Amino acid sequence: MTTDSRDRVQARICRWIAGILSAVFIIAIAALLLAGLWLQTGGSPVAHADLAVVLAGSYDRTLYAADLYKKGIVPRIAISRPVTEPEQIHLAERGITFTPEEEVNKRILSQLGVPDSAIDFLPGQSRNTRDEAVALSNYLGSRDLKVLVITSPYVVRRASIIFEHHFASSQVRVVATPYEKFAWRWWETPSSARAVILEMVKSIYLMAAEASGR
Repeated sequence: MTTDSRDRVQARICRWIAGILSAVFIIAIAALLLAGLWLQTGGSPVAHADLAVVLAGSYDRTLYAADLYKKGIVPRIAISRPVTEPEQIHLAERGITFTPEEEVNKRILSQLGVPDSAIDFLPGQSRNTRDEAVALSNYLGSRDLKVLVITSPYVVRRASIIFEHHFASSQVRVVATPYEKFAWRWWETPSSARAVILEMVKSIYLMAAEASGR
């Protein structure tokens, strides 16, 4: 091969590599721009159920659970118990009292007219959404109840994947609270940007864990 031929081949290879890298870059940018929409898909329409489950993380989810109860869509509500955070342990060690999130959620429901007899807690404490799915499975046992799982709009996709691994889609539906506003153009607001970045990391970790069989 002559020097000119070698140079032409190298130039052609460089153009191919540049084209591939450009395509990957464009796809990555498009994926990021559409991440807000993707994270919100996968949920189910609201339908009458036997139980609403409030996942930990946002009191806006609790507000929606109260709405569903008052509209007669669900007769009972179960609240998830998150694990005690290290800073809460530090407060308790110094004799400083605080109200756990699940107790605040129960107080919200009570003040919105949901009777104590219609409020329950999932067993144990949950570190994440996967733990909450296991807790719900333990709570239901052999009971074939229809359940509405309430979460935030940007968590719908990941929560749906997790709960579909534990329950039939006809038994458990994941729905988003309308009180927590989330712009699909997430880069325009700091809160939406933080939510998307964190949720994308969690979603990638979930998919990697599922692929590895963990």
